[in-house]
Amino acid sequence: MKIKNTFLILFLAATLSNSSAKGQGNDSDYNRLLQVPSQYTILKATEKINIDGKDDEKDWNKAPWTPVFTDIVTGAKPGTSREARCKMLWDKDFLYVFAEIKEKDIWASVQTHDLPVFRDNAFEMFIAPAGTTYNYMEFQINAFGTVCDLFMPRPYRNGGNGLVTWDIKGLQKAVHINGTLNDASDKDKSWNVELAIPFHSVQTGRNNNPAAGTIWRMNFSRVQWQLDTLNGNYFRKKDAATGRLLPEHYFVWSPQGLVNLHYPERWGYVLFADSVSTDNFLSRKEEKLKLLTWKYYYLQQQFKRRKGKYASGLKQLDKLYTGDADVTANRSHLKMYADGRQFLLEVFLPESDEIMSVNEEGEVHFDKQKDKGKL
Repeated sequence: MKIKNTFLILFLAATLSNSSAKGQGNDSDYNRLLQVPSQYTILKATEKINIDGKDDEKDWNKAPWTPVFTDIVTGAKPGTSREARCKMLWDKDFLYVFAEIKEKDIWASVQTHDLPVFRDNAFEMFIAPAGTTYNYMEFQINAFGTVCDLFMPRPYRNGGNGLVTWDIKGLQKAVHINGTLNDASDKDKSWNVELAIPFHSVQTGRNNNPAAGTIWRMNFSRVQWQLDTLNGNYFRKKDAATGRLLPEHYFVWSPQGLVNLHYPERWGYVLFADSVSTDNFLSRKEEKLKLLTWKYYYLQQQFKRRKGKYASGLKQLDKLYTGDADVTANRSHLKMYADGRQFLLEVFLPESDEIMSVNEEGEVHFDKQKDKGKL
């Protein structure tokens, strides 16, 4: 699975490739990593959901759609023929996901479980029930209904490897095709994915089944390849000069800011609720404080790439990037403890009365203020 991951060092190296003499990088590239993630309220189902790839139950009609998925880096919208979106429901046992993927040429090739489905046009889902950056799940499915699911103890950027032997036990799935699969002689409309994910299969540690008010981190992606046809069959398009496959494109629910979905801190938030909330359920101020913490995490990685060690103070990192004023304005809430080999960032979240910490391994913890003392 490492084949599709762009590591942080490579991204930031490219970002700073045109740095000025003062070390300032391209602010717009950094700012993409500092945008508040998306939010979605999941309605509770009141009837049995039949997993058939169709959203014809009354509850599905009430469930809100996400906005159309956008470019993974910039957040730009796709053309209307490449739109994708999803919606969710829940009950005491299952999380239900329904995805609609518009497609003029519905194609798939992988038919063996746990082979890399992302090498086809695919729908992907990422789940972090604990809301942190470790111990999360990745799920991929193509138009055949072939699944690749894996457990990530930690992100690839922090030395993690996907455990493909892990499966979503008890998963119910269905694909419905509005067109014909692997027939290049016609034009198709869309394909739908419907999933019922047992909560017991994606819980880790002490996690319990969600109740109204529970918040998870999630993201969704549409993987899209450019296609060629030969003798009525589809093939992934290659560069005419090099003969190499043209890269896939990712459209996502919550933009990542870079071509890498294994940045769990960039995923959206989902709230399990009995009814739809009309307002964002998270404090924008606290989200900006979290982003401020991640800003300095990213800059520490860049500093180490340049100097061979971590910075000992925030002012050293400010020379690399001053950045989004809306994020940086709250720096008084942030503390950093560091030497050349390790660091710990801590930020106080006043509305939650919590302290969020991030270390050099990208591991996140939340502690109540009374347990940590004042910053």
